[in-house]
Amino acid sequence: MVEPWPEPVDGAQLLDALMSELQRFVVFPKWAAETFALWILHTYCFLLRDVTTYIGIESPERECGKSTLVTLLSRLVNRAAVSSNISSSAFFRAIEDLQPTLLIDEADTNLRGKDDLSGILNAGYTKPTAFVWRMCYDAAPGAEGSETERGAGAGRVARYSCWCPKAIAAIGHLHPTLASRCIVVRMQRKTEEEECERLKRLNATELQRKCARFVADHAGEIANAEPNIPEGLTNRAADIWEPLLALADLAGGRWPELARVAATGLTARAQENSPIGTLLMDIFLTFILGEVERVFSRDLAAALSEFPDRPWVQLRKGKQVTETWVAQQLRPFGVKPRTLRINGELGKGYLKEDFTETFRRYIPKAEVEAAKADLAARVIPKGEANDEESANAEDEP
Repeated sequence: MVEPWPEPVDGAQLLDALMSELQRFVVFPKWAAETFALWILHTYCFLLRDVTTYIGIESPERECGKSTLVTLLSRLVNRAAVSSNISSSAFFRAIEDLQPTLLIDEADTNLRGKDDLSGILNAGYTKPTAFVWRMCYDAAPGAEGSETERGAGAGRVARYSCWCPKAIAAIGHLHPTLASRCIVVRMQRKTEEEECERLKRLNATELQRKCARFVADHAGEIANAEPNIPEGLTNRAADIWEPLLALADLAGGRWPELARVAATGLTARAQENSPIGTLLMDIFLTFILGEVERVFSRDLAAALSEFPDRPWVQLRKGKQVTETWVAQQLRPFGVKPRTLRINGELGKGYLKEDFTETFRRYIPKAEVEAAKADLAARVIPKGEANDEESANAEDEP
């Protein structure tokens, strides 16, 4: 338990100090240091809110500062529990007993194949859903004999909490379902010109105590805050940013604006790299560029194979783009292949009209704008584009 600082704490100065301390030891991408400063403070007050914020820490390869950041966070957050390998049973029991801030490193290998643990992580960011149910077996009354005898009691249902803030670090991308519940920060390798201090020079005790004091003095305001959410954030993005925006507003100074710029920027960046969003965009382009209203499954799979460097490629897990794979990705959206006739030939395929709502609801705005720019460049040669702009300018009042 952290002992609160003996004097009242200025929130803006505290967040400034946290951000400055973070930047001493790690090179951060844009908006990340501000986000982590707010999140560290959030770990001291997450019990006061109905949503706890997850942070996803991704790096394209090793030596991008991911593990250093996890270690740094473990020194600053409230009740840190660090793990690079944890079972689902230990996971929810640790949360129930410790109410920690859980820091999971090497998630790219240690969450692989653990569907039960992934399911618990997916449910654990909102208080009403952050529980798991398990059967427990009490010892039979008076059983003092062997292990078998002691475990022979009646079974009962027990509920365990999986409610706590979490930072989940991985090389590559987190699973899209988990990433959608996180503020995703993509780390980058520092250059020779960028220098960082050694972690052994960190003295985190004062900052921890000031975080505890700030939360103790403002608990009621933190619990009841309803901050304004920036336009463009989806419902889930708004949920996971709301606790941080509440703290930024309470701290004051430059932090309300800083927090909203970070929220907008990191959310847009995550949408630009949304695997399923880019897949849907490329399917949309297949219809548009082909000027068709229907396409056979085999032709759609072949067309998608021409997009080798898109974010959705990670969903393939090394597999080829096949008709079956495409159908599996589209099934959650209610889009299924049907028997079609195209130019007199029968086969399984898709109608463009079946995608209308899916395209409208799930293709990120950033993907749409990028596609518009690309299509415009294809249709209007550069020289003609300049001439058209001049003509349009003459027509304007």
